[in-house]
Amino acid sequence: MPELEGILRQLDIQALRLYALDPFDPQPWTPLENMQAVLQLTPSLQHLELCASPLSLAIDSAPFLHVVQRHTPHLTTLILRNVPTTFGQLSSLMLRNLEVRVHTNQPHSSGLRVVTFWQLLKNTPSLERLILHDLAANNWVEAGSYLPSLASPQLPRLRCFHLETRSARLACGYLALVSRSNLQDLAFAPFPYSPRSNLWNIEQLQAWPQLKVLSLPPMKGINAGVFDALTAVEDLECGRTDFLNLLPLVSQGTTIFPRLNTLRIRSVAGRWDKDGSIAGFLRTRDNAGSPLQRLLVHEGAVPRFFKVERDLGGINVQMGRYRPRDGFEGVTAALETVDVLFSEAELKKYGL
Repeated sequence: MPELEGILRQLDIQALRLYALDPFDPQPWTPLENMQAVLQLTPSLQHLELCASPLSLAIDSAPFLHVVQRHTPHLTTLILRNVPTTFGQLSSLMLRNLEVRVHTNQPHSSGLRVVTFWQLLKNTPSLERLILHDLAANNWVEAGSYLPSLASPQLPRLRCFHLETRSARLACGYLALVSRSNLQDLAFAPFPYSPRSNLWNIEQLQAWPQLKVLSLPPMKGINAGVFDALTAVEDLECGRTDFLNLLPLVSQGTTIFPRLNTLRIRSVAGRWDKDGSIAGFLRTRDNAGSPLQRLLVHEGAVPRFFKVERDLGGINVQMGRYRPRDGFEGVTAALETVDVLFSEAELKKYGL
């Protein structure tokens, strides 16, 4: 520690990342006193990232958060990955970006985690972007669990919420707690192979008519009329089959999402849909005077997409691939997808 202290005193460190060297080591990866010593020497810290081992039980205590709050007055971005801490005790008037990945071995019930999340929202009123991954439960485990009914706090600054969970019921609980916000970017991705994804109440989307960026989970048996109210959506991500199945259900037909300019296809079923295609949708929008600007395909689905979409030639739309970010990336806490348009050679390869 003395050598490290000497280095830290000479640097104006604004970003710090601490992680477990051995992901299979259950021993404490950083003693609380060492953490405090480091944070005392980094008063300008704005970005703190803590990545613990899934097996670690090292900092499952409120004192850890108290140390962070006491020694990082300028902290605006906090990332807690596999950190089994009681994050609901976090309190900050400065924090703008927060990413929490609930410890998969977290012993608390889902109801308690929802209460913890509610406490977190009340104690961080300046949050603008929030990522929550809770994979500690699934629909089978949650079938008979109790989720408390809590009033959503006022969240006037929250603009972006990305949620991932294996439980549709749990997702409903989390989404309800941000209903009194002005979300413009919402990504909700339940476990894709969950047989109970339809338990999600899609009518929750009506709380945010101002949404501009929307990433939808797999949909089945939904009330598609909800989408009639989402007229501000400009950027939409969903599976190809889900999108094509959605079109006949909405009252507006192909004028669904009238301001849509970017369509992102997350996944592609390995078959040709005789009753519709993305190419057909794009042409219909173009003929109606509301063309899309960009069609982007998830980088892992590109080959299959062009196998089932064989009639894209001649459509006036920019095409490319995209890569979602796995949480906040880098010192800038970048969250926007990485978009890359196809080169002329790639377009030619796919017959365009």
